[in-house]
Amino acid sequence: MRGDAWRVSPQQIDPLSWFTRPLVPLAFAALALVTGLGTVAATWQLTGRPWFDLAGIALVVAACVVVQVRTRPMRPSFGAREAVLPLALAVAGLVASTVAAAGSTALVQHSWAPIGVGLVVAALGPFSTVRQTVVQGALLTAVTVVCASWAYAGGGDDRVWPPLSTAVIAGGVVAVGTVATAVFSFAVVSTTLRVLGAARPESTALRDEAAERVERRTLARLGNRVAPFLERVAAAGEVTDADRALAGQLARQLRSDLVLQANRTWLDSIALGGRIHVVDPDGRANRMTAAQRTALRALLVGILEHPAATVGSLLVELRGDDDGSTAAALSLDFALPEGRRATMLAPYYLTLQTTVDSLSWDPSRDLLRFQLPAREPET
Repeated sequence: MRGDAWRVSPQQIDPLSWFTRPLVPLAFAALALVTGLGTVAATWQLTGRPWFDLAGIALVVAACVVVQVRTRPMRPSFGAREAVLPLALAVAGLVASTVAAAGSTALVQHSWAPIGVGLVVAALGPFSTVRQTVVQGALLTAVTVVCASWAYAGGGDDRVWPPLSTAVIAGGVVAVGTVATAVFSFAVVSTTLRVLGAARPESTALRDEAAERVERRTLARLGNRVAPFLERVAAAGEVTDADRALAGQLARQLRSDLVLQANRTWLDSIALGGRIHVVDPDGRANRMTAAQRTALRALLVGILEHPAATVGSLLVELRGDDDGSTAAALSLDFALPEGRRATMLAPYYLTLQTTVDSLSWDPSRDLLRFQLPAREPET
């Protein structure tokens, strides 16, 4: 489990938490903008080319905005390739700041660039693994040290800081931000893994228990109709015309029940309680794999049995696409604050995510959507 904490990003392990909310990159973009503009305004007279500083700020802010856009719902998973553009923009902003500082009287401790680059690392943190964060931070730290050494460490004896101190001051800001992001990400992932490991249901036991409940209900319903009739005929010792008519009526009812039971999907069976409403005209629930059924059943049962969801219902809709896949949507009708809904869904979200495609959660509409790949129905 600890090994997984190095290979999974916080967004992958807990996509519903506050740490991975979609506005986090924009928050870091705003912080980079305020920090950069404030520093440039205070040192405007010390730099010979302050307009380069403004361009650098725009590039760093753009890097955070790119992370925001690339990590929106229904977008492909954010990985190492997607991080290349934000990193390139951060480096470009750092170079622009270096050009502005070169030959000026500004000191390295007055530079906004290391802070801005550190904020880009933090913006990437929720969507990168711990290893990726360390690599990204190390790369940006090295580039920051090179740029600071060129801009601030030259010029002979008129510089306040020696080259080593300049490198430590500039690179240390990015390094500290990298370490803080990596440690926090590791803590989020490892803690969530332990929680989800304890909450993940036993698939076989859950599946067998649900099947047994449906079978018991079916047998009890059939027995309550047929048994009294057979007992009465046995006690009378003869079969009358009225008995034959009643037997035919019971046979038609039993046949209708058996046909209905045969056409009912497993999803219809667990919806008999009334709080789950299923729209599945093509019976596509029966095409789901055992892992998909278990994950979805655990989600449905877990929500309905959660203490915070005592009143409300669920709507599950399955529709076929032209390519043979199945589009699924789960709508929640619960008057709960967003934080409590996220807490309720989180333990089951990851399990479902490992079995379906394109899983997304729209908190504004309380809508969970995912895709089931095309496959042959189970026999």
